[in-house]
Amino acid sequence: MNWIFLGVIVGSIVYLTQIILSYLENSRASRDRIEQTLIDLDRLEAQLRESEHARSDGETRAAKLEEEALLLEQEISELQAQVTGLMPNAQTPE
Repeated sequence: MNWIFLGVIVGSIVYLTQIILSYLENSRASRDRIEQTLIDLDRLEAQLRESEHARSDGETRAAKLEEEALLLEQEISELQAQVTGLMPNAQTPE
């Protein structure tokens, strides 16, 4: 009877040890996945900061180019008006 009781206790201890080792292994694997996820998040945040910087630079350049285009259109209109003013009036032959 004592041997059966001892066998049950040893079996229970082995089973609990297996459960604990399995938990530690799963915990270690989960920790590795969490660390990799954090690395990926840091990488994505860095890319987001770069793209935000590039977007703001692009918007600034676009605004400057648009302003320059408007100034050039105004100069073209003024030059066309000057050319039109300098041209002699075309008279139709009668």
